[in-house]
Amino acid sequence: MTIDKKLCAPKFGGFVKKRLPVVIASSLLAPALVWADASLEEVVVTATKRETNLQDVPIAVQALTNEKLEQQNINNFSDYINFMPAVSFQSTRPGVSQVYMRGISSGGDGNHSGSQPSVAVYLDEQPVTTINQVLDVHVYDVARIETLSGPQGTLFGSSAQAGTLRIITNQPTTESFEAAMDVGVNSTKNGGVGNSVEGFVNLPINERAALRVVGWRQEDAGYIDSVAGSRTYAASGITVTNDQYVEKDFNDSVTEGMRAQLKVDLNDNWTANLGVNTQQQETNGVFDHDPEDVGDLEVVRFGPDKYEESWTQSSLTLTGSVGGLEVTYAGAHLDRDSDWASDYSAYAEYLENLYADYGYDCLYYNSMGGCADPTQYIDDNSKYRRTSHELRVQSDQENRLRWIAGAFYQEQVHDFDMRWQVPELSTDDSVIENGHVVWQTAQVRKDTDRALFGEVSYDLTEKLTGMVGIRHFDLENSLVGFAGTLGRCTDFPCVDYPNVDAVTDDKGETYKVNLSYALNDDVMLYTTYSEGYRPGGVNRAQVGVVSPAYSPDWVYNYEFGWKATLLDNRMRFNGSIYRVDWENFQYAYLDYQVSPLTLITNVGQSRTNGMEFDLTYAASEQLLLSLSGSFNAAELQDDYYQTDDDRLEGIVSAPTGTAMPFVPETQLSATARYEMELGSMPAYVQMAWSHTDDSWNSLDVSLRQKQAAYDLVNMSAGLSGEQWSADMFVSNLTDERAEIYRNENDYDARITTNRPRSIGVRLGYRF
Repeated sequence: MTIDKKLCAPKFGGFVKKRLPVVIASSLLAPALVWADASLEEVVVTATKRETNLQDVPIAVQALTNEKLEQQNINNFSDYINFMPAVSFQSTRPGVSQVYMRGISSGGDGNHSGSQPSVAVYLDEQPVTTINQVLDVHVYDVARIETLSGPQGTLFGSSAQAGTLRIITNQPTTESFEAAMDVGVNSTKNGGVGNSVEGFVNLPINERAALRVVGWRQEDAGYIDSVAGSRTYAASGITVTNDQYVEKDFNDSVTEGMRAQLKVDLNDNWTANLGVNTQQQETNGVFDHDPEDVGDLEVVRFGPDKYEESWTQSSLTLTGSVGGLEVTYAGAHLDRDSDWASDYSAYAEYLENLYADYGYDCLYYNSMGGCADPTQYIDDNSKYRRTSHELRVQSDQENRLRWIAGAFYQEQVHDFDMRWQVPELSTDDSVIENGHVVWQTAQVRKDTDRALFGEVSYDLTEKLTGMVGIRHFDLENSLVGFAGTLGRCTDFPCVDYPNVDAVTDDKGETYKVNLSYALNDDVMLYTTYSEGYRPGGVNRAQVGVVSPAYSPDWVYNYEFGWKATLLDNRMRFNGSIYRVDWENFQYAYLDYQVSPLTLITNVGQSRTNGMEFDLTYAASEQLLLSLSGSFNAAELQDDYYQTDDDRLEGIVSAPTGTAMPFVPETQLSATARYEMELGSMPAYVQMAWSHTDDSWNSLDVSLRQKQAAYDLVNMSAGLSGEQWSADMFVSNLTDERAEIYRNENDYDARITTNRPRSIGVRLGYRF
């Protein structure tokens, strides 16, 4: 009997006192209570684009399996990211997040026409990496989520310079009919009530074909209040109130979607998988609060706040064999549309103070005389399209000499239209040509990636294996469109940029070398040198202060790692120690004295010295303990000067030794799960804890603020029958206010936080 036995429905994470997680961690070192027949099940991953036992892959990989995802009550990005201590992140709301690995973060990569992310994100076989918007896939009937730490440039290409995050869904099977339904309800402290309905069915059509359909709908209750307030603008003396935007628990959300996958064995050698994933998400309000100026879980808003997103991914995967070689084609297309609006009145107040001599609302918003209320908001419509094709061939993996080679092509287009609206602005055509819009960014960004890649492995002896990999890439980035002020200005610092129509490209190679040595059947050591790259791009502000285009940046990784299965398969202990050099890294910043648009430039070097580990221990047949973590010391290696004038004057924005932003030095995650029987029914109780160290929110030492460390604690318990299950859970037991992202903007400083304590139940039935 193994410790990882499956129950009928998703299970939920944790309940302990705030300091009790120390006991969980300490207990990992305690002797087993009852050894009996406790053992760990094999974990299969596809980190090398082939199915392999986790312990046989000489790569730093952490995997949340289907069983772990269910047990931890993981439904979305904000849930699973806390149990992946190899990954750090920033977020402002569901669907708007950025991930980092191994200290590769400059803190300013969130602009829609700025740098690509440093971590590649995959949904099954398709890359779905998007700037500042990790695809927030609802997690249900998912096989596993993998994190591949360190540069993965050879197999996963551009943006995989710090690592890769992969979401792998369950595939159809012809073996048997299977179906399940899960329903849940939860209540948030000082907030509302949420609920969820999820289900799937696996339907064998015949011995060669099967269909798997998954559906979900989840309502998340709000917990942040928009409270009453007023604002007086400096120059005009106009005072406005926000009565129409006062609302309790206004940051609620609804997520619904479905996934359908059809598997067909075309013949004895070839199989086709056709899939469609679609999801719609609507969120209201904001997910940050202002505890320092307004109150706990409270904000004052003067405009609409909403985010609506829909995306559909269509995919086709063909696998087969030709002449003893395994051949895979993976093609996919992603359509992603978003519409959002956000209060921007704090910026109007900021400019009122900055340009008090001009009278911002008097001279700019109504040059006909008098003053207009400058209260404003942004609305945005973005259309994102990505098409990718990959063809790869690999030899028999049992051979002493084995290899994988492939060709890759992708094209992604981001068509965005952002408008700054001032409802009280005069619409007289002699004042402004476009109604209430005072600023607009309407541009189309296109990124194209062509690549050839391959890896060759050779067993030098029975115990020693060498591997070399290379990827040749050909990248192109173009930006076309307009950004600037609409209408005429008098005596006010207005900017009308000419239309951007620029392109930049780059070619090169990235390399990987790996040696692995099997001490015995249960312990493997490995060492790796690997490279990762991130594409360059076009600056939308062609102002002469920075280059019209920024260059690719590179990561060089030196790593020693181990994979160990110990104590007769009762303990799994994997880890790695590494040094990562990041050269010529891209940095995005705002300088209103130069341009109101984000500027991107290549500024310098950073270095990360770190360690990652993942420990799982079957203490007895009933008790399973796990502890994983990362330690990263990421520091700037050169003085950073924002402009050439600053360099001449000796004004350093970030001196050598500055800690890189959004890089907690320590991240930990621990779980203790005890399974038993109540009468004749399987039951369990589980506690889970995650710790995120403090971090900085900017590279610029004159602007940066420290984001406080936080600990999150969960608890769950449940029991199941032959076909049913029931779970009770408490999330964020200690009601912690995590500082996920502290916005350092002078005109609108708020803190993105997590959900307060919530209590819920979930019922499941397996047909």
